Amino acid sequence: MPHKEKKAKALRYMLGWAPQVQESGTRMEPNLQTLPIGEDAPQLVNAVIEVPVGSRNKYEYEPILGVIMRDRVLPGAVRYPTDYGFVPSTLTDRGDALDIVVAAYDPAFPGCVVRARPIGALHITDSKGEEHNVLAVPDDDPRFAEISALEDLPKENLREIEQFFEVYKRLEGDEEAQIRGWQGFDDTQELIRECMQAYARA
Repeated sequence: MPHKEKKAKALRYMLGWAPQVQESGTRMEPNLQTLPIGEDAPQLVNAVIEVPVGSRNKYEYEPILGVIMRDRVLPGAVRYPTDYGFVPSTLTDRGDALDIVVAAYDPAFPGCVVRARPIGALHITDSKGEEHNVLAVPDDDPRFAEISALEDLPKENLREIEQFFEVYKRLEGDEEAQIRGWQGFDDTQELIRECMQAYARA
């Protein structure tokens, strides 16, 4: 039995979960990863929030079960400086959806879908290779209406995000974690397009 199937079976047993069945007998298994990215992508994308701003809990979406589970508690005193999640209908070189961090004054909740405007992306390398975290602002919050590029945010906000990822990865034992810098608006748009195309081909 493949590893993912074993994991799903164990999780279903642990949670006492069984898939819902329609009257026709068809299984209903929601999958947030296959939600549409949005008609206006890459300028405006759907962001599925897994972890709300200010949390030490690392929640992760489990697509096989269609639930969000607490994977672990972050070490030390680090807390997420933004809402954190993924962009549905995308695929990265690591084999999962594109990560996204969404600036927030108030926390969303795990599983919430936020319409967000990407303005840049943080490039990171670690023991697993390259990683990009798209930085976006919520489109429905007028307090972010004038934010359209990295330069519109205080440098302190960008540095806080950099420090968060570097510190928490190192606290979890990844000594190879390094911040490579920020990608601007145009490069981020192209990154999202590439991940959309990779998903469509998969």
